[in-house]
Amino acid sequence: MSNKYLYMVLGAIVTVVWYYVGNLAYFSYGTPGLSEAWWLGTVLAVGLGAGSTGGTCAVTVLVESIKGYVSTLILLAIVAFVGHGVYVLVTMQTIADPAMWAKVVLTFVVSGFLTNLMFSYLKKANA
Repeated sequence: MSNKYLYMVLGAIVTVVWYYVGNLAYFSYGTPGLSEAWWLGTVLAVGLGAGSTGGTCAVTVLVESIKGYVSTLILLAIVAFVGHGVYVLVTMQTIADPAMWAKVVLTFVVSGFLTNLMFSYLKKANA
């Protein structure tokens, strides 16, 4: 399956999902915008090599995107956990709420995964 239009469509679908999930924090307030943690997770994922996983067809690109990026997602989770803890400790001089900690870590991991999947499909479309 080396159809570049299929990979472009799949990349566009993942991009729409990336944008929609990134906006969920603001949909409840009725204002547009992506969360800062979502953008930071995306920028870190790109800096850590998003889109560098391989695959020969649409399904294997998805599998390789998950399998080949696990160590980077673990690194993103650790960075989010430690970074949020230090940020709250320095700015508020207290220990972070566990629910907020989980939200920040999941935001980084999901943002990094969707960014990697998006760039993997778009890179395959341009190959």
